[in-house]
Amino acid sequence: MESAFERRPWLVPLVLALLTVIFLRPALLPPDGEVLAGNDLRSFVYPLYTYTSELVRSGELPLWNPRTFIGVPLIGNPQAALFYPATWLIWLLGADRSIGLVLALHIWLAAWGMARLARSFGATHSASLAAGIIYAMSEWAGARFYAGHFTLLLVFAWIPWAISAYHHALKTGTWRSALPGAAVIGLSLLAGHPPLSFYMALCLLALLGYHTVMAEDSLKALWQGAQLLVFMGIIGLILGAALLLPVLEFTRLSVRESTDLNFINSFALPPAQFLGLALPGLFGNPTQSPVHYWGADFYEEFAAYAGLLPLLALPLAFRNFRRQHAYFVGLVAFGLVMSIGLEGALLPVLVRWLPGFSFFRSPGRALFFVVLGLSGLSSLLITHLQQSAPESRRALLQPVLKWWLPASIGLAFAGSVFFSGWYASASHVEPMPTRAFVVAGALALSGVVLCGLWAALWLWTRGENTSLRWALPVLLTVLTLDAWRVPLQLITTIPGWRDALWQGAVVNVPTGADARVIEIPNDSPYNGSFASGHLHVLGYDPLMLATFDKLQNISDPHDPVGTANTLMGVKYALAKKPYDRPNFELIGIADGGIYYRRTDPFPRAWIANNVIVEPNDDAVRQLIAQDVESLRFTAIIDHPVDCSYAGRATSQITGYHANIVTVETTGAGGVLVLSDQYYPGWEAQVDGQSTEIVRAFTAFRAVCAPPGDHTITFAYRPLSLLIGAALSGLGWLLMGIVGVVAWQQKRTQPNILP
Repeated sequence: MESAFERRPWLVPLVLALLTVIFLRPALLPPDGEVLAGNDLRSFVYPLYTYTSELVRSGELPLWNPRTFIGVPLIGNPQAALFYPATWLIWLLGADRSIGLVLALHIWLAAWGMARLARSFGATHSASLAAGIIYAMSEWAGARFYAGHFTLLLVFAWIPWAISAYHHALKTGTWRSALPGAAVIGLSLLAGHPPLSFYMALCLLALLGYHTVMAEDSLKALWQGAQLLVFMGIIGLILGAALLLPVLEFTRLSVRESTDLNFINSFALPPAQFLGLALPGLFGNPTQSPVHYWGADFYEEFAAYAGLLPLLALPLAFRNFRRQHAYFVGLVAFGLVMSIGLEGALLPVLVRWLPGFSFFRSPGRALFFVVLGLSGLSSLLITHLQQSAPESRRALLQPVLKWWLPASIGLAFAGSVFFSGWYASASHVEPMPTRAFVVAGALALSGVVLCGLWAALWLWTRGENTSLRWALPVLLTVLTLDAWRVPLQLITTIPGWRDALWQGAVVNVPTGADARVIEIPNDSPYNGSFASGHLHVLGYDPLMLATFDKLQNISDPHDPVGTANTLMGVKYALAKKPYDRPNFELIGIADGGIYYRRTDPFPRAWIANNVIVEPNDDAVRQLIAQDVESLRFTAIIDHPVDCSYAGRATSQITGYHANIVTVETTGAGGVLVLSDQYYPGWEAQVDGQSTEIVRAFTAFRAVCAPPGDHTITFAYRPLSLLIGAALSGLGWLLMGIVGVVAWQQKRTQPNILP
């Protein structure tokens, strides 16, 4: 088996592809009518990509989303990943069919990339196969499927490729050798998960540190390595600018939940749950009834079981320490310290000294570095077993086979017997007895895996050819089944992602410019309006524009007749139980819900004949809260405009699309208010002539409507997108030209750094 991989390296990606198909059968071949499960997949990803697909197929650019929060920029939402090639496949095939395919492709890329990274540190081809399995197919990745972290998995796939590319550039020392790494950075930025892209940057910085310490001339190595990294980073930022610039603009104007240290630390790994790194299932499994998962909140952030062999590889690395181990050991140490938050002391330092780090509020997610480091250490351990003499293998494994594993097996089975006895003798007052039984099962299964691992390692200590011939296949089999035993339970399918309440709304509630709706109660994060076509004032997104958030919180955001929702023109209510209010009438009942129409809604667009200029947003919100009903023909704007507003005038929305809104006005004129989100990039024209958009009620758009009959058009043409797309397009074009020229000329004289 070893010789087959060494003679035919192409077998590694091929075998990893086959294993990916087996591992992700639910994603690739779901039952008829079912889709890949995942919390965020159902509530956010499927609706978002269904909507962007709808826009593209209708001939519109997916730039703006009016179906949530009175409008948000699609181009500013990193999770829309509009410029990432895999997103175009989703637009072509539809979200339901292609989300699973895209994730399977990236799991394979992640596994292959990790294999390449292991090879760059001296691992054999067969050992690199093991690294790929551990990295891409163990609990950390499986938990992301359970959580539905779609774009995170996309970036996850590119991280080992980036490290491997930079490692190659450090060895080669040429500008040209840094271009593949720059391309990978660009792709990861376009994939749309900034926190994990930041983790990629930390991995690259750690590799620079490793390269510097290991070099004979450390200062020279640091200078050259830093030049290459900066070059890679700048080119990568240019390649990813099409997404990066709109995202930075959106983030600057947005609000996120508290980012103080104590709040961030609430997502840290409780030190007691480090036991889960060695005993998966010790705190239950979120997909298994009746007890599910009972550990600290957010299972997906604390799940990182890589396998028992990877855990064993860490102490064995110190018994036979080589320079290649240092990088991976450093990653493991960093991940463990970071994951426990304030108790590790590293978190407050990074929050205070790295701008923007406080936005990455999940310290427990740093267990990613642990999995990456253990994957590399496992490949180096297997490589050592393959290449060392029998005496060296026996010396290395002697304490493992004689003491470590037998003691662990004994403890595992003894613990299983103890908790089984507790279950058998308990009074069965739930949930403790059943939890004890689950723990007993987890310990027993770990004991079985330990026995298999002992047998696999024992084969390496035999001198007979027959034993050695079976050593690698048995070890890889145990390693694979051990890595898979948790994620195979987490990666499942569901009958569908569309909520019955919103499916009923498609039949019972009209869509259109004046059909602004609210779901009551909004008891679960779900963006059903993305697929139904309704304009929902609520929704689910990690980022929300600060102006809208403050306006919405003048009153209860979930109250259909609250001050803010009244001003925003909420006309329909989607309920799961009767909603008895005098100014709401029943319009429909379906299996999923009950639907009401407000009899006295605010208009979605109106021409004000009473204008108040107030630049202070807090003062404006106070005026709104005092008496919203008195504002039906009023505009509160942030700065004066030269506009005549004497007399009566009317307005009507005659065209409402994602990126263009058309309003017809007539009468004496005044300030036209449209209760859609004010945001940079929106432009307005009156009869084809440009006019200024002012901010009304802190968050709405408003323009001066002259007397008479006029057509006023609002169009979204963001400068951040134009600049970002131009930079990215030019960057990728030049990268392609350089690649073609390099391939044709096959340059042999490298441009060595000074």
